[in-house]
Amino acid sequence: MTLRSGTGVAPHEGYLRLSPDGHVRLALERFQTIVLLHLWSGLDPEDSASLHEGAIQTHITGYTEWVSESTPILTLGWDWQLQGSSGRARYLRMGSPRTNVMLVDAFRNDLGAVKTSKTLQAAIDETDWQVAVHWHITERHVCQAVKSDS
Repeated sequence: MTLRSGTGVAPHEGYLRLSPDGHVRLALERFQTIVLLHLWSGLDPEDSASLHEGAIQTHITGYTEWVSESTPILTLGWDWQLQGSSGRARYLRMGSPRTNVMLVDAFRNDLGAVKTSKTLQAAIDETDWQVAVHWHITERHVCQAVKSDS
């Protein structure tokens, strides 16, 4: 899997099908050849109740969604949290990804939801998705705040 924030063309090797259950079944090796493009990232809303309780620790959290240009479209999304415990801000993936991908073994048997999720989590963590998310969040929220103050 390759993640890109711009546009690009996904490799077209072989034919992917959408299964009746909504999954696109493919082997990990095939999945790794597909380019996923950044579609959207957003911030989760703040808990308004906590804003009135005084000084408390808060967390900036959000989500990101990625899609392929293949047919059918592969979708992959996950939640993240902005953390600064190391002295600098960094985005960390939180929880399991949301996807229409079901990975299969060499015999085309489903690996199952848990194994597919764990494999996709590892694949996500090996990419530089944070750059695209940071750029999108900064452009959307910081620039929007500057425009509304003008």
